[in-house]
Amino acid sequence: RQNLLADVAHELRTPLTVLQGNLRALLDDVYALDKSEVARLYDQTRHLSGLVNDLHELAQAEARRLPLAAERVDLTELVRSATELIAPIAADREIRLEVDVPDAPVFAVADRARTMQILQNLLANALRHTHPGGAIDVMVAGRAGMVDLSVRDTGDGIDPAQLPHIFDRFYRTDSARTRDAGGAGLGLAIVRALAEAQGGRVQATSAGLGQGATFRVTLPAG
Repeated sequence: RQNLLADVAHELRTPLTVLQGNLRALLDDVYALDKSEVARLYDQTRHLSGLVNDLHELAQAEARRLPLAAERVDLTELVRSATELIAPIAADREIRLEVDVPDAPVFAVADRARTMQILQNLLANALRHTHPGGAIDVMVAGRAGMVDLSVRDTGDGIDPAQLPHIFDRFYRTDSARTRDAGGAGLGLAIVRALAEAQGGRVQATSAGLGQGATFRVTLPAG
């Protein structure tokens, strides 16, 4: 708990310091308040709001108090919808986005919105750690009463020693890089909490640094 509070304080301190510094400069007439400055301050408030929302959602999911509406969800349709949303971003970053799903529907018993959130978090993580010229593959496969939803990238990879901690709250494989890229270290923790809240699980594998990584979420088949 002490470590968690320290991490929360650290994450809140940075945007608050930026806000305070800029507002102080405005009060001291260091520069005029124009639209670009308002936009910069607004971005910091959005970052703070996102962090607070993520913390609340993570706490609810871990305590099994998050409302879930379980139904038969076609994961192939979900993957197509999610990848269509990020396709322009991937193209702009010169990252190849591949979708490998069966032609026939593959159903899981899950909350559609929360499963979409899981997938979006995994795709955001893959985009954050994959460089121009790299690739992200999204796959769906059924097996023995379960369904696997996998996101594989050719990016930074993960040191095997860090794999057991990759889903911990505020854990980063590279603190400076991840913070600069906008990650607070909560996305993967939320993925695990949402998967487990739905009777599933999540696993990360990597051959090592520079070798990419695969994140596989397993949910009950529908």
